[in-house]
Amino acid sequence: MTVPDEVAPPRPDRGGPTALRPAWILAGTLGAIGLYVAMIRVLGGISEGDAAVSLYSTWAIAHGHLACAYPPPAFGSAHLPGIAQPYTSITPFYPVVSGLLVALFRVGHATAFPSAAALGPHCANAFHAIFAWSVRSSSALTTMQVGYVSAALLVVAVVLTWRASGRPLRWRHLGTLALVALAAPVIGCLLEFYHPQDLLALALTLVGVAAALRSRWGWAGVALGLAVATHQFALLVAVPFLVVVPRAAWWRYVAGLAAAVGAVDLPFLVATAGRAARAIVIGSGFTRSYGGTVVWELTQRGASLFALSRVAPILAGVALAVVVRRRLGDQIYESTTLLSLVGVLLGLRLVFEVNLWDYYFAALATLILIVEAQRERWRPAVAFWWLTVWMAFDPLPAGFQTNSTILDIHLRIWGPTYLTLAATVAVVLGTATRRLRWWWWLWVAGAALAFVHLPVVDVLSHHGWPLWLWQVVLVPWGLVLVGTPLLAALRQHFDHDHQDGIAGQNDLNTVYK
Repeated sequence: MTVPDEVAPPRPDRGGPTALRPAWILAGTLGAIGLYVAMIRVLGGISEGDAAVSLYSTWAIAHGHLACAYPPPAFGSAHLPGIAQPYTSITPFYPVVSGLLVALFRVGHATAFPSAAALGPHCANAFHAIFAWSVRSSSALTTMQVGYVSAALLVVAVVLTWRASGRPLRWRHLGTLALVALAAPVIGCLLEFYHPQDLLALALTLVGVAAALRSRWGWAGVALGLAVATHQFALLVAVPFLVVVPRAAWWRYVAGLAAAVGAVDLPFLVATAGRAARAIVIGSGFTRSYGGTVVWELTQRGASLFALSRVAPILAGVALAVVVRRRLGDQIYESTTLLSLVGVLLGLRLVFEVNLWDYYFAALATLILIVEAQRERWRPAVAFWWLTVWMAFDPLPAGFQTNSTILDIHLRIWGPTYLTLAATVAVVLGTATRRLRWWWWLWVAGAALAFVHLPVVDVLSHHGWPLWLWQVVLVPWGLVLVGTPLLAALRQHFDHDHQDGIAGQNDLNTVYK
């Protein structure tokens, strides 16, 4: 049977006694959002770390000074307090969203914003003038509450992705939604550092994938274009999708992608006389930091490091998309297969990354959970991976951070021990019910070795393992978990072709006998 290039979306299966009603889905969505907000507040509130990379742009946009959204770096901000120094800038779309909300709710409007003269010629004094205004208006912490909007949009995007798959939502989907909200990398985007743009970019990427599952490729391009204008890691999906898109819809996808990126980025390139170019092209991820990853240890600095860490994962994603498209054909549009491919594409960032912070795992962790909810039975390996990421990269604020609390310090010291003991109890129960897998005990032994130290002597770190070792352990493990459906589809296709080849050979043998 020939499948047309424009593949119709699967018909939703709304039957079955366990399919959830829309009211339950809405309640579960709101509950997951509330759970996320409650966790952040209980653990100390939103972190001010790295907030400076987005706040100055947000405030400039909110008050109509687009030219000063990206002040000249030559005039810098060296005389500002450390936490207020913007070591880099982010792509424009999150500051646009945040700025519109700040303007709508009139945050800090009781205090006069600096005039164009106060901002200086070519915005030379913008950092200092805007910082002084933020202190007088006490608007920083209020502005940062907009980060919760990104988290809420991510939860909604996860639900939209499941609904676009054509399968009914069940109770396990709502349970998985809670795990997304509680995942350490997702919480870390606001609790340990202030990176709501990562959550917004991931949400827009999922919206684009949901549109693709419904064969609305023009809107998929728009959503992915906005994601690219929010954070560069969305290129890991947007570029390989040029191969995935059906031929008949290719121009619609490209037009939507280009229109969205151009509508967001071009006004800032023009208004800032090109100063926004670095933020648009490079963003905040490729900045001087601690390094420690495999690529950092093995590669020279400079252009070669940029090419390997930023260009190579995109090229690897395109190559993977080409292979999968040729092997599977239109079977690639099956929901679980496409979601699995997207998860692998996003996970490639972690393979080539220069730095490795907890929130870098947010995309991979979310896609693993999205794919897992589509299965009939949960794999224990997913739970163990989820726990390991929590313990290796816990998002709890350290003692020197402004939002750190006594509870955070206690959990940072004893949390890994609690989690290891809980997992040990689960393994013992599994042994008692004869559902034991040998690697369960291996995980317990490894967790005890890596995380449980008595007495605890270091509040800021649970282990002395090098960062590249955690990368070698967690990234391939996560890629296997999220890529299992894709591998299964490729294996099934190979077996089918192999059987067809055997049948054809048998037919030839029959003819020549």
